Amino acid sequence: MQTVSLRRAGSLKPMLWAFVLVGSIASIGTVARAGDDAHPYYFTVYLQQSWPKQTATNAQIQQINQMFGANFDDWSDVANLSLGLQLFKRVSPHWKVGLQLDYSQGAIKGSSTVPTEAGDARLSFEQRYSTYVDLYVVAHYLPCLSCTRVVPFVYLGGGYGYEKDKTTLSLGNEFFSQGLLVENDGSFPTFSAGVGIDVPFSSQNRWYMELGAAYVWARMTNTVPATGELAPAPQVTADTDFTGPNIWIGIGTRF
Repeated sequence: MQTVSLRRAGSLKPMLWAFVLVGSIASIGTVARAGDDAHPYYFTVYLQQSWPKQTATNAQIQQINQMFGANFDDWSDVANLSLGLQLFKRVSPHWKVGLQLDYSQGAIKGSSTVPTEAGDARLSFEQRYSTYVDLYVVAHYLPCLSCTRVVPFVYLGGGYGYEKDKTTLSLGNEFFSQGLLVENDGSFPTFSAGVGIDVPFSSQNRWYMELGAAYVWARMTNTVPATGELAPAPQVTADTDFTGPNIWIGIGTRF
């Protein structure tokens, strides 16, 4: 999934620290009854950071950099944040099942002055994801029925995503103007698996904090029109690969 563009320091270190955090906190869980049969529903709002592969898309951006001598960011240089909602029901001592909805939008963009045969020209690039949304059927497996201060879970999910994006490239000065436009959208299957913990604020409080880490498998490849003088061909491959790790933090309540 793609969203607001923020500089990222490090690659998978946040993912590794998330697993360490989950394991460390889960190890201090106290022995007591997990869950409250009088409040079987769980509603969670969370913020998620992901690191999608985007191998083909990043390679295309690097080709632009090499061709024109620019230094535009690609998706490995930015943060990818999304907002999510989950609604679960406790259906057995070990299982919660429900639905998950994620939404995000954002872009990477930049501009640079490059030399051409007609003199220095302004090169501008933008790839904007105006919509990303997915809907999952999800389940939490609760391995420790005696944990209440910290409740660990195994996360499994599968569903469909939809995204819409537009890539633009322009080059020009007072003597000429050239451009490129590629628009792409579509739906695709997506799957995820991971681990996490719920941390109730107190034994009498139905509110809790949730931390988790997972890995996503999701990819969409389309052949779409490319228009403008800078188009390499009338049709190009738009390969959107959201596969990769993510971590999230959220707050929820039982009812």
